[in-house]
Amino acid sequence: MEWEGFLEGYRKVEEFSVQRQKLLEELRKRKKELREEVQRITPIRKAKEGGYLSVAAVDSSFGELFGDDWGGRLYAVCVAGASFVPRENSLEKEEKEPEFLLDECSLNYEEEDDFSRVLKGLAIAKEIEKAKEWFSERDLVVVDGSAKSVVISINQGMTVGGLERSKMGRELRAMYRDTLWALYELLNSGRLVFNPKRSGEVLLADKVSSMPFESDFALLSAVLEEGEYVALRVPPQRYNLPKEGVEELLPKLFDLLNHLRVIYFKAPSGQVKKLETRQPSPVSAIEGFFILEGESLLTHYADGLANFYFTKYKEYARKINPWRYRL
Repeated sequence: MEWEGFLEGYRKVEEFSVQRQKLLEELRKRKKELREEVQRITPIRKAKEGGYLSVAAVDSSFGELFGDDWGGRLYAVCVAGASFVPRENSLEKEEKEPEFLLDECSLNYEEEDDFSRVLKGLAIAKEIEKAKEWFSERDLVVVDGSAKSVVISINQGMTVGGLERSKMGRELRAMYRDTLWALYELLNSGRLVFNPKRSGEVLLADKVSSMPFESDFALLSAVLEEGEYVALRVPPQRYNLPKEGVEELLPKLFDLLNHLRVIYFKAPSGQVKKLETRQPSPVSAIEGFFILEGESLLTHYADGLANFYFTKYKEYARKINPWRYRL
């Protein structure tokens, strides 16, 4: 029975492989037709060579460092960053020392989900704050995630009931206004680039009639050559954020967010990547960083720094047990 199950599984894999090859062959035959149809919707452009700009990225890691049997929890938010400055025949990498925020508290089960929203909202707010503080002299600053996810995370953190009962909540409320101003200034300068995760959002594929595609990534993987990109308008979103202290700022901020462009480009890795920014110029500057599967070297370095220090703190907390002498 085990051998029969193996053969059945093997046949399914083989059938899938054959079907995939047939589809790829069909795409190769119809590539010219598909390119022409995409071109009628939006121009396919080639990234300009020699677009050397200084580029930075920020990322964060957050969660529980330590817990005990009395319900005590020690939480942390860690934000880190890295930048790359073009020099003659090389790139100079600079790492920013990660910044930590710690909070000791006791939570019941009902409060844990709410507190995770506070942690994530604070982590995103700190990313925006540090993007402006650390990298104000860089040409571009990359933030992991979409513009929409950034706003949603901050909003969900700020709207938790009893926000000021925790140190993290008080910190989020205290920096809320400055965070939104930093976000507005970075957007308005054109230097902020969002690097969304791969998503099911469809902006182009449903407009192509000659061949059905379920995603923009599938369509553009077949159509684009390495180094080519298309730029599309971000569909208007209905954003929500608390008005406290920022009532006059919010309309201007939301207007900038609704005038971003989505850029799909084929990286040297052969994968189609997605960016959100106010202008397409970042493609030529950062396409070379997308040689990894799933993410760029930019966010990879920043994320690696944040996770490394967060993990070390977690190991340290477990070894010393901060509450070992509690009776």
